Amino acid sequence: MNFSKKQFLAIGLMSGTSMDGVDCALIKSDAHTAKAVSKMIHLPYSSDMRRNISRAMKEAQRLENSSSQNETLNLLETKLTNIHAEAVREILSENNLNPKDIDVVGFHGQTLLHRPDQGWSWQIGDGQLLANMVNIAVVNDFRRQDVENGGQGAPLVPIYHQALIKARVDQGLGVNWPIALINIGGVSNITWLHNDGEGQMLAFDTGPGNAFIDDWVKKNTGEPMDIDGALAAKGKIDHVLVTKWLENEYFTQPPPKSLDRLGFSVMGLESLSLEDGAATLLDFTVKTIQIALEHCPQKPEYIYICGGGRHNKTLMSKLKKGGIPVDSVEKLGWCGDALEAEAFAFLACRHLLYLPITFPETTGIHQPSTGGKLYRPIIQAPKRLIA
Repeated sequence: MNFSKKQFLAIGLMSGTSMDGVDCALIKSDAHTAKAVSKMIHLPYSSDMRRNISRAMKEAQRLENSSSQNETLNLLETKLTNIHAEAVREILSENNLNPKDIDVVGFHGQTLLHRPDQGWSWQIGDGQLLANMVNIAVVNDFRRQDVENGGQGAPLVPIYHQALIKARVDQGLGVNWPIALINIGGVSNITWLHNDGEGQMLAFDTGPGNAFIDDWVKKNTGEPMDIDGALAAKGKIDHVLVTKWLENEYFTQPPPKSLDRLGFSVMGLESLSLEDGAATLLDFTVKTIQIALEHCPQKPEYIYICGGGRHNKTLMSKLKKGGIPVDSVEKLGWCGDALEAEAFAFLACRHLLYLPITFPETTGIHQPSTGGKLYRPIIQAPKRLIA
């Protein structure tokens, strides 16, 4: 494999805090800019798989040490890796490609627990197994080096956001600086960019995204989400609860900073109706994003939304009332569902060239740092027959 060539063809895989399935994307990149070259693939998790991941997150809280991974978690990791391998095979088939056509796969895995203050972040996903299964080099374990060196280990996507914006500028397309790119997944994060001659960048987790709303709806209806924000649109916000939740010290902490999906709880919903609970949780997400914007060095001229949250019409409507123009990243010609998977393909390319993926302005690490671990396929020799 020639890692010194200018253009890589790379696959990226993402299973995020929403736990809805695996996103798989294909990009071409020189590790500085990138371009998606096909439609993404999404393999949804079964309800059993979602349940198992949710249980594993709670189990991880009990163990509180990634080196304590037990047999149950090992089995889940193997199943998870198999699903990711299926996604890789599907995107290869969709594009009439063979494993030898792909330079690298970026494999994030599934976060069980994120404890940067303790110097670790726990993702499951077997990089060597995936490399063997798809016969392509795999980079995973992207967060470890950053958190072991004092960083937050998240968010990791900002350097990809910056690369996409750079490509847009290079094409002569306009950008109203500064801008904010907000990813609303299970947890929400922001990338603030300004081209003032220094290419300023700031990134951090803003707070909850869809996770609490999804959990509330799942608990009360069995459905995985509030489709289009229809339930929240009918509900009445409990402002006392929202004000209480916003007292969490995380929201006043200066960035960079990051969150675990289970990093804090929302208590007091029990007395609310389904609709009122959804409306209250959605307002909490909106308020935390608005607070996050106050941490930016300068008010953005435009906000672009990616992730599943941009499909929530009620959420988008409330964000648009904040006084700053808001639109989905499709306005920029990007696929908002694919960005994170594309980003891990991009990060894998940067790993191959020993380029940094985290920065003081994005994770709080003291100096720009590379990240990830490379696994090459190990082809098992056929067993010899004994006469």
